[in-house]
Amino acid sequence: MHDLKEVPNVRTGAKGAVFVVRGRLEAIEADAYIVPTDSAGHVEPTWINIIGTDDLGRVRQLSDVASGLDADGAVWLGVVADRPLVALNVGGGSRMNTVAGLTERLSLVLALLERELAGRPSTHRSRPLVAMPLIGVDKGALGAETGDVIKSLLECLNQHFEGRPEGTRAFDVALVCFKGSDYAAVQHARRRDLSVDPPNEWLSTVVHHAQAGDMAVVFGAGASASLGLPLWPELLTELGDLIVDKDLTSADLDSLDPIDAATILIDCSSEDAFKALLKSILGRDRHALTHGLIASLRPPLAITTNYDQGYEIAAQAITDVPATVLPWQRPVASDSARVLKLHGDLDLGQIVLSRDQFVAMGAFRRPLAGILQERMLIGHVLAVGTSMSDSTLIHAVEEVRALVRVASKNDDPGKRGTVVLTTPDPARAHLLSGTFDVAVAGQSSERPALLEAARDVDLFLDWLGMCASSDLSFILDARYRPLLSESDQGVADLLQDFKSRYVGRKVEAGADTELDRAVGRFLEGFGGG
Repeated sequence: MHDLKEVPNVRTGAKGAVFVVRGRLEAIEADAYIVPTDSAGHVEPTWINIIGTDDLGRVRQLSDVASGLDADGAVWLGVVADRPLVALNVGGGSRMNTVAGLTERLSLVLALLERELAGRPSTHRSRPLVAMPLIGVDKGALGAETGDVIKSLLECLNQHFEGRPEGTRAFDVALVCFKGSDYAAVQHARRRDLSVDPPNEWLSTVVHHAQAGDMAVVFGAGASASLGLPLWPELLTELGDLIVDKDLTSADLDSLDPIDAATILIDCSSEDAFKALLKSILGRDRHALTHGLIASLRPPLAITTNYDQGYEIAAQAITDVPATVLPWQRPVASDSARVLKLHGDLDLGQIVLSRDQFVAMGAFRRPLAGILQERMLIGHVLAVGTSMSDSTLIHAVEEVRALVRVASKNDDPGKRGTVVLTTPDPARAHLLSGTFDVAVAGQSSERPALLEAARDVDLFLDWLGMCASSDLSFILDARYRPLLSESDQGVADLLQDFKSRYVGRKVEAGADTELDRAVGRFLEGFGGG
């Protein structure tokens, strides 16, 4: 059994951390959001879903706080359109805007957030999460200096957290990159500055499979906890409080096995009414940080026992293509994320909650478990936010374990995946260790420890995303050149020279052969237009 503190980011991120995800700012659930504006309070339409609209339905403007933006660089707006917001003057179209000036204003907004969030503890996290976009590179007039902006912003954020006194932990930051090239460039910059070499074999294995693209990710209710969604026992309690029966109360169900308790709850309500109650508890229109970090890994398949749609929201925020939800849908686009929902979906149905539904799952839905088993046999499975105690998962794992044990003639068949537990559970870890590498994040089952363990899991996923990112779509784009080492700049120059000569030859000859198209795709992978 391993300790998740073996992961560099987990070990060093106690004071505060920068998480990097792909997606849209408005899609992620956070405790506060940084909204870019300029000294006049002009807000671009890009942020309409964050800041809301005026009386005419146009994106809300912040001219009423322009004096504060001009003098202080940032203004706390309070709750606007159901989100706590802080406006940051990123320089607008001013010709006087500089990377140094932008970084200074970011430092001011971080100090402002320290003050504002000090008395606002997060309800569902160990500390508040602040979400921000990559600032200054669009309408901030620093697009030509994107590489320098990235370097300076990361340095500013990291120095802010490192400068905190020991024992303090005000908030974390999620840097949300909409463009794939921006995300790839940010991760490249982080790899140069942070420790990315896996310190041991089990972490090396996870990174290898994430880079190879053959790692499926299994997640459970823990992945959605920071959305305020209940874990399994809490869900049954909430349902019991909502379903009124003259002979039963939710307290009467406490002594029962959770599956039996769920069976009674369903019996006490009509099917339609029960589904409506379930959706009222679990329905959300944003995703958790955990969902965003998993989706940013771009796994070939995600597998979940959850009913909610947090992962689908996160995946669509990256590609603008709806995720393919199995078993109901078939992939219609190559860049559509795929998620297998073992226990049903709030909208698509086939909810598995009661005992008869679990029996039906075993009888009629075995192909779904077979997909998980296939990933264990030919790739790697990473499980987070789940105790792996669900009967569907247990049966699937045990069948694979028995199969490979016989096939290997009792020799060590090797591990089929990695499980990260958020509570110290030696017995379960022992059961899982025959098939998986098991790492433990938590120190106890008390709520503060669970929240801190959930954050450690996010730190691990963030580190994995940084290590596994292999997208080089920024290499030939001059905006990112400052992020390249001197050696890489030399290679980029050679590629750029070849690209220019290749494009010129292609135009002159009018060639469009199979080789031409293959070379074109190869060069497109390095960006640069």
